[in-house]
Amino acid sequence: MVQVVDTRLPEHYRGDDDVPLSPVVVDALAAADVTPCRRVLRGHMRTAVNVPWTSVVDRQSALIVDRRRLVDAFQTAGVDVGRPLTTTGYVGDTACLVAMAAVHCGAGDVAVYTGSWTEWSQLADSRLTVRGDGGRDLDGLCPTQWESSKTEFMSIVDDMRQSTVNCHVPV
Repeated sequence: MVQVVDTRLPEHYRGDDDVPLSPVVVDALAAADVTPCRRVLRGHMRTAVNVPWTSVVDRQSALIVDRRRLVDAFQTAGVDVGRPLTTTGYVGDTACLVAMAAVHCGAGDVAVYTGSWTEWSQLADSRLTVRGDGGRDLDGLCPTQWESSKTEFMSIVDDMRQSTVNCHVPV
């Protein structure tokens, strides 16, 4: 099974954020001509582990941290870089950073879920999330505007439905 690595900040991963979409994400959606059709869920994908993008970037230099710190960040989260993994963020930008860091640590089978949390929260059944917001407006289906990443989305959903693992990957 593919490991899903959520690269968002820990408070977003946990679902503690009051407003899950930043102005940057809203602008990115507008630029792609995509309008969310329901509230964005809070929390994370059921089987995802958290490797925040901030754990792979040095705040002072804005460069990727040394390999030792990268390996530690992945090991602490329970990520085995020897197994296939898919990174996700809000819109894919931070997912690319962490995917690159995983490759630098020796990962050979790394993908970026380009739809990321923004698409996932529009398409996924809220039961496939941890700490999803409840509410009737989450039950409707979204229009076909998300077709571009449908294959990636369905692949991750299939993996989750077959898994008995909760939100933590065993170490």
